[in-house]
Amino acid sequence: MKNKRLLEIFLDLAHIDSVSGNEKAVSLYIQNFLTNLRLSPYTDNSQSQTGSNTGNVICKINGGGNLLLSSHMDTARSTAGVKPQLLDDRITSDGTTVLGVDNRAGIAILLAATEHIINDKIETEPYTLVFPVCEETTLFGSRYMEIDREIKMGFVFDSYMNTGKFIASSYGAAGYKVKIKGKASHSGIAPEAGINAIVIAVNALSKIKTGRIDENTNANVGLLKGGSAVNVVPDNVEIEGEIRSVYKEKVLELIEETKEEFEKAAEALGGSVEFVWVWDFMPFKLKDDSLVYQKVKNAITKSGLTPEEKLSAGGSDANSYNGNGIEAVNLGIGAQNPHSNDEFILYEDFENAFKIAIELIKK
Repeated sequence: MKNKRLLEIFLDLAHIDSVSGNEKAVSLYIQNFLTNLRLSPYTDNSQSQTGSNTGNVICKINGGGNLLLSSHMDTARSTAGVKPQLLDDRITSDGTTVLGVDNRAGIAILLAATEHIINDKIETEPYTLVFPVCEETTLFGSRYMEIDREIKMGFVFDSYMNTGKFIASSYGAAGYKVKIKGKASHSGIAPEAGINAIVIAVNALSKIKTGRIDENTNANVGLLKGGSAVNVVPDNVEIEGEIRSVYKEKVLELIEETKEEFEKAAEALGGSVEFVWVWDFMPFKLKDDSLVYQKVKNAITKSGLTPEEKLSAGGSDANSYNGNGIEAVNLGIGAQNPHSNDEFILYEDFENAFKIAIELIKK
């Protein structure tokens, strides 16, 4: 790998264990790094919403401007004991732990790019660096980030896709929880006195839509628990599921249909249902003539790559930013096989993502 400084920063970060909600060690590393560049990083007060042991790290360069560059601080799994392996074309772990490339690679790119432009006295646009907490669990760091209202564009360095690809549209996801109440009774002595909550659940689940609903919509039931013993008619069941779609209206439609099926199944047998749902993240789709769309295409092209727009079925901090009125894209940095022990990043992708970051911020 030619960019030795980029690699050095990444290896520093990879050895810091900092899972979701416990990002303070990475936060301190970032703040110390930026302070040594004579910048003034700070943390916001988002931990009251996120439950993390630190706020999001924010740092304004040349006044902050109207654009942000973002990379989250948490990993989905622990990197304790990681042993990075520098192969001919890529960085991996030794296979016993995750590498943490999602998203220590993104952090390294933004830190190395900022160090480079300062040390080489490259003239840049004003911009703001942001490093959110809790991306892997709730996206709450970016959702509750306290940043200037002047910021209108966001560039998130977090996608597993190869460099050149960027996510300009994404599914939204709504999660729901169902509590079904029946009536307990002895299944041998008085089964007719009970109301079987599991039967209610089964009847409802046989009617609701799951799997791939259409080319833009998915639904899933992921958790189910209930009952207390095999000789007791079960009086409670709890179910959790989600609905994802490119279209907000489709999610709302399926949420309502799902709720109605559970209510009808409960009413038919004399039980009751408590149904609650919340947006995990909102869908977004950027127009191809928007400033952020054109700016990312231009930066990728100037880096010697071919821009390629992609749709994502997963969420990222870009969903939060768009939901908060900041038009944002998620850029491919090549952090492949995320969350698994065979995570890796190709040197080529790593260095190209660094070039794209430079192109986004320089004049």
